[in-house]
Amino acid sequence: MRNMMLFFFFVSTVLMGAEFKRLYLHELHDIVVIEESYDIYDSKGKVARFYQEEDNGNLTHLFNLTLEDKTGTCSARSVEEGSYEVNGTTLTLYTKWDRQGRIYDVPYGFRVMQYRVDENGTVARIESRIYVETTKKSFDKQSPIRFLFSDPVTEEEKSTLKHYIENVEQRFKGKFLLGAEAEALKNEVNSAMTRKMNKRWK
Repeated sequence: MRNMMLFFFFVSTVLMGAEFKRLYLHELHDIVVIEESYDIYDSKGKVARFYQEEDNGNLTHLFNLTLEDKTGTCSARSVEEGSYEVNGTTLTLYTKWDRQGRIYDVPYGFRVMQYRVDENGTVARIESRIYVETTKKSFDKQSPIRFLFSDPVTEEEKSTLKHYIENVEQRFKGKFLLGAEAEALKNEVNSAMTRKMNKRWK
């Protein structure tokens, strides 16, 4: 019965133009991934939806990851790219935000999120690291962004940066990194995107 339910689920997703994948992170509870493309108004891309397979064959939605997204026009658009990898019982999600053309008020940055499946099959987030510039540095000379490039001096400036980091951590769901740690995060995400591209060409 369980295999039959998954078969019909797989057939329905294929008919809708989606791609079905299974990740083996736990001997009893698999993670099922449905990758779907979309083209809505000025946004075009692909999203991965992650589900946990229960004992009865039902699928419980866990979270989504944008794999590709371009929103806007050729002269001004936001870009988001994502990738995921499995290592043992750990699932790592990589995200990169960027800008193309004359656009200044969209994010640029990087994020790494890690989930682990325990012995009971429970999926839990164990880490999330981010570095995000919510606007371009030149967009607003008084923006808190400026303190990502030059250290705040006064107590007011330090407070401004602190509030910016707290807001970004809440919005993008992760611990904000600065300096060398942020640069290492950037390199980690770019390496993951390179691995993704190399797999695509194999």
